[in-house]
Amino acid sequence: LSRSGIKAIIPHTVEMEIIFPEAVSSLKKKGGWIEIENAKDYEKYLLMLHDGEAGVIALAKKHDWIAALDDLDARKLAKKENVKITGTLGLLKLGYELCPIKDKLELQKIINELKATGFFMTQDIIEGILDTEKIPRTILGHTV
Repeated sequence: LSRSGIKAIIPHTVEMEIIFPEAVSSLKKKGGWIEIENAKDYEKYLLMLHDGEAGVIALAKKHDWIAALDDLDARKLAKKENVKITGTLGLLKLGYELCPIKDKLELQKIINELKATGFFMTQDIIEGILDTEKIPRTILGHTV
C-alpha cells in the first residue's frame, strides 16, 4: 500500500506478459493501480526461470516485498532466496478485499476466466475466495 492508495508494482520484465486488458489499461492511466519498476540483478535467475519470474523475485528481494508467483520452480527459488510468496489466487482474494475488483460478480467472472484458461483450482479454494469480504477503507475519517 502506498499513501496514494493501493498499488501493485511489477517488474518491467512482466509488462508484456499481462493478459487482462483491464490491467494493461491501468498501466496507461495516470494514477492507475499498477506501476512498473525496472528490475535489476534479475539476470542471475535466468538460467532457471523466464524473464518475468526472474524480475519478480529480484524486485521482491530488493524491497522485501511479497512475490506473486505460480510457477513451481519460481516458488522454490523464491523460498531459497528467502522471498515471501503468494500466487494468482492470493492476489485475486486481496484484489477483492481491497477494492480493485468491484463486486462478487466481477470476482466470479475472473475465476471463470482463469478456469477457462486451464488454471487449476479446487472447489474449496474457489468457495474460500468467493466468501471473502471487502475490507473497509477509511479516507478522512469516512468508511468507503
